[in-house]
Amino acid sequence: MSSSLPRLRPRSQQVPLLCFGTLAVSPLQRSLTPDEGAALLLYAADRGITTLDTAQYYNNYPAISIALRKRPDLAVITKSYAWDRAGAMESIREARVGIGRRYIDAMLLHEQESEHTVRGHWDALTAYRELKASGDLGAVGLSTHRIAGVKAAVRFGMDVVCAIINVDGLGLTDGSRLDMERALMDAREAGLFVIGMKILGGGHLIARRDEAVRYALGLDFLDAIAVGMASEAEIDYNCAMFAGQTPDPEAARISSAAARELMIEEGCVGCGRCAARCGQGAIVMEAGQARAVPELCVRCGYCAAACPYVLIKVV
Repeated sequence: MSSSLPRLRPRSQQVPLLCFGTLAVSPLQRSLTPDEGAALLLYAADRGITTLDTAQYYNNYPAISIALRKRPDLAVITKSYAWDRAGAMESIREARVGIGRRYIDAMLLHEQESEHTVRGHWDALTAYRELKASGDLGAVGLSTHRIAGVKAAVRFGMDVVCAIINVDGLGLTDGSRLDMERALMDAREAGLFVIGMKILGGGHLIARRDEAVRYALGLDFLDAIAVGMASEAEIDYNCAMFAGQTPDPEAARISSAAARELMIEEGCVGCGRCAARCGQGAIVMEAGQARAVPELCVRCGYCAAACPYVLIKVV
């Protein structure tokens, strides 16, 4: 593991680090209050989940700030769409103010597609690297749904890559599961800290949750796995699975029933912003209305933030 990640506990020989994917407790999904979100983060921290995966776009820094007051040892990985120096510095300022702490463990370029998009964000990347050199930022990297994005992280010598990986290859847009496995394996061999995300395929694999989790745990190139959790039962289930234990039957039952669905409420004016925002093609415009394509949706909730009328939720 890169020495630039001192606060991110290294992977043991048996199991990757379990990260709390905080999208699930953001306004884009469950719309928990900051206090409710913080309570879940603290519940998880008491069970050993001390790394938080968030993003500027998630708008949930207040919950993290509350949790950090009681658990200042929590590591925070965040992400930004900034492409220039000004945007990068603003994303850092917002994160510092939002979480109430100067030091940020990792900043990732959000949703990078390839070396071409990284080049388009080069000024932001340079700013983040300068902050890392000054000791105010622990690591720099990118998040991606694409194999080409992982390869770009390696090519440009990043510290961290966070990529979609699951047993069915759901959500991948430029190759197969095997292609992504090979790319992530190469990334780890190159010295990057590798984080897997969307191991449940945005909820599509809930019915096969045990199989999906075991698949991810068996990938020896993953240093960490970010899992969205929106209840104590889901936290208990994942803690048991990552520890190699049999989950409590009730926690397993609740977790298996926790599938999230994209909901587009009545009142859509057909502006098309949600469809334009969706990188999966999971929202289409028909007869002047937005319509979800469930089989393509990875339940990220990014379309919800694009809707000016707050008519979209992942619930």
